[in-house]
Amino acid sequence: MTQAQKRAVQYSQLISRVVSTIQETQDLLNPEFEVLRKALDRDQVEKVDPVRYKRYKHDFEKGTEDYQKLATQLKKGKAPARMMGTHLSLVSTFSKYVDGCQMMSESINDDQTIDRQKFDDAEKIQDENMDKFSKLMQKLTQMG
Repeated sequence: MTQAQKRAVQYSQLISRVVSTIQETQDLLNPEFEVLRKALDRDQVEKVDPVRYKRYKHDFEKGTEDYQKLATQLKKGKAPARMMGTHLSLVSTFSKYVDGCQMMSESINDDQTIDRQKFDDAEKIQDENMDKFSKLMQKLTQMG
């Protein structure tokens, strides 16, 4: 196997790990997000069970940490030359997504309140960038 082929295989494995970890983290956090979103929309955040609220806050912070580690791994990834431009866009888009996750985590306060504006803005940033990320992943798959 040539050096270029090895690099392509390693890059493919990295992308596969990143996507898999994102999916696992989203599977964990999405039900919790839905509870908080519904409570926020109904102005009933204080009615969320305090133990569950605290766990959600912790899970969001942990998920954001995990995403930050993934972003670092992705940034260090060595894409094949023909994929470099798409890879750089992928890194940038995922970093913006992680920023949105950080903002959402910060919107969930210790005193069982949620900064609505920050939460809403974070959701928008996440949605926009995950959509872009998915399109870039599709592009990478077609290139490979």
